[in-house]
Amino acid sequence: MKYKEKIKAFWQWILKAANWLMKPIIEDFNFFLVMWFINCGVTFGYLVGCFYLDGNNWDHGLRCLALGTFVSYVLTWGLHLCRKRPIRMAYKCIIYFLVVLLEATYIFVNLNFEMGIGARLFTLLAETNESETSEFITTYAFATPSLITYGIVVGIIIVVALTEWLRKWFNKAAHNKVMKVVLTVLLLPFILFGAYYSHNYVRMAICKHSKDLSNWVADFGTNALDNVSSVIYSFSYLNTSHADVAQAIDVAREVYNTPIEVTEADSLNVVMVFGESYIKSHAALYGYEHNTTPYMIKERDRGNLIVFNDMISPYNATSTVQKNFFSLNDMSNNEYWYESPTFPTVFRHAGYKVYIWDMQREYQKTELYTISVNAFLYNDTIAKLSYDEMSSIPFKYDGQMIGDFKNNSKVPPGKHNLYIFHLKGQHVNPSYRYPRGKGFGVFTADSIHRTEEYVTKEVKEYIADYDNATVYNDAVLKAIFDIWRDKNTVVIYLPDHGDEAYDFRDHCGRQGGTRAEADYFHCDNDVPFVVWCSDTFIKKHPELVKQMRAAVDRPGISLDVSIMLLRLGGIKTKYYDASRDISSPSYKPKKRIVYDRYDYDEVINKSKEEKGK
Repeated sequence: MKYKEKIKAFWQWILKAANWLMKPIIEDFNFFLVMWFINCGVTFGYLVGCFYLDGNNWDHGLRCLALGTFVSYVLTWGLHLCRKRPIRMAYKCIIYFLVVLLEATYIFVNLNFEMGIGARLFTLLAETNESETSEFITTYAFATPSLITYGIVVGIIIVVALTEWLRKWFNKAAHNKVMKVVLTVLLLPFILFGAYYSHNYVRMAICKHSKDLSNWVADFGTNALDNVSSVIYSFSYLNTSHADVAQAIDVAREVYNTPIEVTEADSLNVVMVFGESYIKSHAALYGYEHNTTPYMIKERDRGNLIVFNDMISPYNATSTVQKNFFSLNDMSNNEYWYESPTFPTVFRHAGYKVYIWDMQREYQKTELYTISVNAFLYNDTIAKLSYDEMSSIPFKYDGQMIGDFKNNSKVPPGKHNLYIFHLKGQHVNPSYRYPRGKGFGVFTADSIHRTEEYVTKEVKEYIADYDNATVYNDAVLKAIFDIWRDKNTVVIYLPDHGDEAYDFRDHCGRQGGTRAEADYFHCDNDVPFVVWCSDTFIKKHPELVKQMRAAVDRPGISLDVSIMLLRLGGIKTKYYDASRDISSPSYKPKKRIVYDRYDYDEVINKSKEEKGK
């Protein structure tokens, strides 16, 4: 009997606890409903998408709904604690205003720019000056998406006003015994789980750098967060981003306190050409059926071009690759880009004149990937420590940028020079990457003899455009070789990553960073890597050229090529590590990890074994 009484007493305690926890919602049911539906609108939309979108995950959506429900519950508790009418009215007005403002902001940026409340939005706001604000208002204030936003917001305000007018009815309905049970059963589990998941706010708050915040995002995710949680995450992103750049600045300054020596007695030019979205299998240099690389093949046959056969990029995102390529960090030792200096900074400290012409500095400036790279590479302090001259205007085609450098560079070259060119390459859409009517429209849809069912005429036209963009890229490289053909010069060409042009499925563009499949890796991660040496360079550095030729079949990872640049420039510094330099006899291949999780060679070898069965 005592056992049953204890169970009954325990059950009574649970009911009392549940009633106490639900009391704020029951007494201010209309307020909670408004908070819940407006604040969690994005989360509800994500959950609806779980029914028909492959990328949406029920577990992630429900966790975010629990967190959003808890946020709405806390806001309702705040009202519950306000006992005096004037204070309650003031609290309601403030919270309604902020929540509706957040939702209005989300609708506005979603309709106008297809983005939500997040790191990108807050970064843009932080970097917007008065003139840009004025231009923004002039451009978007009365645009059709903006007018739709205003209409939706007015509707939301009317609904909020109606729930306040009918608050007694809502609260009376919530006090109904059956309704109480229904609300408790439906909401209390989400509130309790949300309270548990709220420890993620603490984890987020203690993130010092982007690597910490990246781990948080990997564990919890951000694409289904409620509006309030998205704001909290955005501020954390800004804070860690600023900390990253601040550390990168300190590291760049420290370079100038380290001993360094240039062993090259003669004048020397080192040219780094950073390509974009180059599918290795579309290069005739690597066996493609269309002659997309006529000039590089000629240079190879003349003995000036050294072609490496097994280079991969660990990511298929330009910003991630670019930050880690320019920095000399060793990702295999879990070093991050802001923990090591950039190779231009080291070259400049060594006495090199450093020039950078960048096609993508002005490309899609409102996108987070461009903002994050520019905030690092073109930070005022880092730029002063790293470059003697930078390009200042955007260009439509890569060849125009090379022409601008050749004709308009104002800083005279020194004895030792580092030139960096960042191309737009074959970036989607490839039809925009080469000038029409200039002899680069070599291929048409009729040139593509693929027979897969999904390869329609439109698909063939896209493939032809990609191949034409590759032909143009080859011509741009020739123009670069020609500038320094009669000087002691070495040119390195390496794209940031690959791409897809309907190579093995009905898809173009990059996708598949979370799929460990050989076909994805061959398209997105296999990259061409070549070193061009002038005749003078070959004569002056026969042993170095010999060692590079002997290294062409070694497995490499693109981020370590910046280490190789130090050797090519004859720079002796503590930042050089021969075990990471693919051209060095001391090179030690390591596991090639892509997307921070997959062993590239393991996936490729497994695929070969399965095909061989």
